[in-house]
Amino acid sequence: MALSVSDPLPPRGRIGALLFALPPAGRRWSPGLRSALAFALPAAVLVAAGHPGQALFVLFGAFAVMYGERRAYRMRAWVVLAAGLALLASCGLGAALGHGLAGGLGASLITVATLTVVAVVAVYAIDALRLGPPGALLFVIACGGAMMAAEAGISTSTLLSCTAFGAGVSVLVSMAGVLRDRRKPERVAVEAAVRAVDAYLSARASGRPAIDLRHQAGGAVAEAWAAVYDAGLPSRAPDSELLATLVEARRRLAGPAYDDTNDLVVDPLISFVRPGVLFRLRRSLSPNSHAAVSALRVGVACLVAGGLSALLGQDRPHWAVFTALMVLQIGPDRVRGKVRGIHRFVGTVVGLGLFAVVHQLAFTGYALIALVAGLMFGMELFVPRNYALAAIFLTPIALLAVGPAPGGAVAPLIRDRFIETVIGVGVAVLVPHVVAPRAHRRTFRWIEFRVGTVARALLASARREPAGAAAVALTQQLQFELVGVARAGSDSATEDPAWTATHWPAHAATAHLGYDLLAAYWELPPGAQLPDPDRWDAAFDALTPLSAHASTR
Repeated sequence: MALSVSDPLPPRGRIGALLFALPPAGRRWSPGLRSALAFALPAAVLVAAGHPGQALFVLFGAFAVMYGERRAYRMRAWVVLAAGLALLASCGLGAALGHGLAGGLGASLITVATLTVVAVVAVYAIDALRLGPPGALLFVIACGGAMMAAEAGISTSTLLSCTAFGAGVSVLVSMAGVLRDRRKPERVAVEAAVRAVDAYLSARASGRPAIDLRHQAGGAVAEAWAAVYDAGLPSRAPDSELLATLVEARRRLAGPAYDDTNDLVVDPLISFVRPGVLFRLRRSLSPNSHAAVSALRVGVACLVAGGLSALLGQDRPHWAVFTALMVLQIGPDRVRGKVRGIHRFVGTVVGLGLFAVVHQLAFTGYALIALVAGLMFGMELFVPRNYALAAIFLTPIALLAVGPAPGGAVAPLIRDRFIETVIGVGVAVLVPHVVAPRAHRRTFRWIEFRVGTVARALLASARREPAGAAAVALTQQLQFELVGVARAGSDSATEDPAWTATHWPAHAATAHLGYDLLAAYWELPPGAQLPDPDRWDAAFDALTPLSAHASTR
């Protein structure tokens, strides 16, 4: 058991470096093309059918395609369908509200409150489930966009049918890659897991501290197991080379104690998938969780930014809400929040300039569809890499969907969107310093407590019975919590390096101990019991006392 740990703090994120960073995100051409086609195909059908004025509304459903990336094809259609239904519900809510509002300050404040509720729910769910990009923003854009379209006289049935059409085509487009390479998502995940395991083992062999690399390897292996499980490989193709490669990677990560006679391929413990949806949503109900803190700050920022915009007489406070959400939806890290604020401001300013040019060109019909499809492609390329670049493409997309008709006045619209962007960015950057300013400390200690709690439950199970279904569920949960340890450590080291340095040795040791316990379970032959659970219990008691999550000093 790794109780003596000298791992250094995670590198502190600095604004200057993060502003211009372009972290690797894999090849993005295929996702970009899918995003473009998910909009262009249904929009072109509407133009051909004689409804060019409705074509842009399929955007609200076409956004769904972006939520299926990296998922095995066997599950991808269901994920995209679920996102499409959520976008349809958001659109329906916005349309109903848009037709019911009469205008004025009261209507604007109701609008802000509604969008804030959608933002809070979406941020909490996406953060708790750890779904990653594109995040909660697109659901709020669908709601706000439908609201503005309804206020302009577009019927609810038109908005819902266009959104449903876009979502349905998104499901089909998301599955197009299966015709070319049906194993690509799980193959990419397994290759990433092998690289992460190799990096960790290389660092460990050279004697370098490597808790960050161990986190990356453990997380990558878990993602790969989820991918192969979603693809059905353990049951449908237990002898596949891909599954054997992943088994070997997990074997090397766990250590040399495997018994080579074990039939690991049919061992139910290899189905090391993510915990269930209900577990992930319930565990984050704590006020100390990453999801709860993120949702709280988003709620306050959206209400304040939208309320200020309405009080200042802006006729569309939606944009201030969108902006505050964009900045804060990734979570409680204030440094990265400032970076996203700068990204959002710069990207919006450039995007407004691009929109002005596009508006003057007055594209219609198929030319407009091609333009928006190109913007969708560009947005998808940069969403997970640099938000300033992504915002350049997103801004004209949003404005084209709800902006003035070609030839209408564009200067007032650009002026108002700029003012609302300034309000949204300013409020979003300020809120983390006012609302739960030390939340990173609570989250840091809470996730340690979660690791200890799940580990103790696993050890209690080990005393009662051989490793079986209960152990499978608990090892899934333990891996999930350990990924949270990595994120909490990174956030806290960036936010509060002096405080984090004091608590880091125990934090890193907790992570090592958790991974050691996982490795011990991976090494068990099917039906065996973990030896000496009392020894493990004592080790966790020394690191994560039951009251640890209550202390933030």
